[in-house]
Amino acid sequence: MNAGRDRAPGGGFDFIVVGSGAAGLVGAISARLAGLRPLIIEKSDRWGGTTAMSGGVLWIPANDAMIAEGVDDLVERARTYLAGLLGPDASERERAKAEAFLDNAPAMARMLAGEGLQWVRNRDHPDYYPEVDGAGFGRTLEAAPIDGHRLGERLATLRGVELDVPALTSDQFGPAVLTKTGIRPAMVGAGIMLRHYRDKLRGRKPLGSGRGLIASLMLIVDRLEIPVCLSTALADLTIERGAITGVVVEHDGQRETLPAPAGVLLAAGGFAHNPALRRELQGFAATWSNAAPDDQGDALVAARAIGADTELLDDCWWMPTLEIGPDTRALALGLRALPGSIVVDHHGKRYMDEARSYMATGRIMREHGAAEHRHWLIMDERFLSRHIFPELSPSSARAAMMASGTLKRGETIVELAAACGLDPAALSATVERFNGFAGAGVDDDFHRGATAYDRYWADPAHSPNPSLGAIERPPFWAAVLRPGDLGTNGGVKTDAAGRVLDGADRPIDGLYAAGNASGSPFRRSYPGAGATIGAAATYGYISAQHAARRRVNAPSD
Repeated sequence: MNAGRDRAPGGGFDFIVVGSGAAGLVGAISARLAGLRPLIIEKSDRWGGTTAMSGGVLWIPANDAMIAEGVDDLVERARTYLAGLLGPDASERERAKAEAFLDNAPAMARMLAGEGLQWVRNRDHPDYYPEVDGAGFGRTLEAAPIDGHRLGERLATLRGVELDVPALTSDQFGPAVLTKTGIRPAMVGAGIMLRHYRDKLRGRKPLGSGRGLIASLMLIVDRLEIPVCLSTALADLTIERGAITGVVVEHDGQRETLPAPAGVLLAAGGFAHNPALRRELQGFAATWSNAAPDDQGDALVAARAIGADTELLDDCWWMPTLEIGPDTRALALGLRALPGSIVVDHHGKRYMDEARSYMATGRIMREHGAAEHRHWLIMDERFLSRHIFPELSPSSARAAMMASGTLKRGETIVELAAACGLDPAALSATVERFNGFAGAGVDDDFHRGATAYDRYWADPAHSPNPSLGAIERPPFWAAVLRPGDLGTNGGVKTDAAGRVLDGADRPIDGLYAAGNASGSPFRRSYPGAGATIGAAATYGYISAQHAARRRVNAPSD
């Protein structure tokens, strides 16, 4: 099998999937199992999309693993939770999309389990809005780590294949960061590294997180003999009498029309790395996106050209992001919740609970001017020496950031403020006030550490508040923090069947969308860990099921 292009297009397929992330691969698997003959096309010469670069978890309320363990997580509680997140102004269509997600997400995960994907449940992860009625714990699933060599020659074109990192499950990230803080996390960290080197000595390629998930899905794709064409970009959609009939693709500089009598699934992500579209649709071009570099809006452009309506184009899956260098960045996930750090604006003042979900904090940062001005993650030496961060812990990483101007150092808070261009009096007052909160264990300004989510990424061995620690041991450090994102979460407007709608809210026959190519079924919220991939995979499943029932381009209800 050719890892780049399984077979030349021209026949043998009836359903075209655009994109090779979770939405696309699950859509193709679902289509094949439902009797269609899918073809996957991927613009990049690497498959996996942003999913391969992610944590690889899926938010699936009332999933089979929870039921098997006797967890009382009724769908009704999740329905109450989503209703609270959608808000009273949600339209009937938007509520129907959320309802379809709840109805189909467990079935989607069950389908993949039946095809050999081994699910692991994170039992402790809280939902992202614990204050909303219906919020729960342990609704997150992920694929068990696997040996990448099971993919054969397909492994060579996996996005991120070159990374040599341990295959972690999501419940190991926190303890790995805390390895230096106690015996239990030290044992977890040692176990992670021992397994990693043992696997390498045995000739394995351990894959976890997003790479583990997407590799597990590709194993199913290959076993079902679904062709995958890399370096094959979507150029246009073909339409006749209001129905989508196929796609125009570009490969090696040549264009070709591919028929799709059963339909087309747009699963090519959003437009995170298209500055022109972000300027047009979001009003800014300065971005710090962690999405795959090919996330450039091809599906959105093609769909708008044939009359598709859109929604939520001004929003993103926000993620506070460390600015490492001009073209390098890193997620600021757990370090915002750990004791001994704060985030300040360009006036040297705190303005939020730093430990809230990345969606909430990233949006607040954008609204508070962190794209226009440098905001700073303030830390002391104890914070950096006590915790392990690949971006900040190695001295070589710090030296590179200092050389690029994105990391500053000072022997005193006043000296650090001067290095950052901040008002020394303001920063000193901010740190002094925060240190008082740390001693008392209560953040009177923003209530950091008061919720289950805040404490999930904190240090359970630290008291009186696991998320509040004084910033007092020199030298002091400041890293530039930006309102980055995991991708855009708006796209073409869809209904509860995944069908793309036109400006009159009528389905465009034969055209479906899932993942970041479509508007999120959660509107502007991020319900829990894995909500992006969970929704993407579920709507890939829903879309393919509808396309199979529809069969050829004849309208159906």
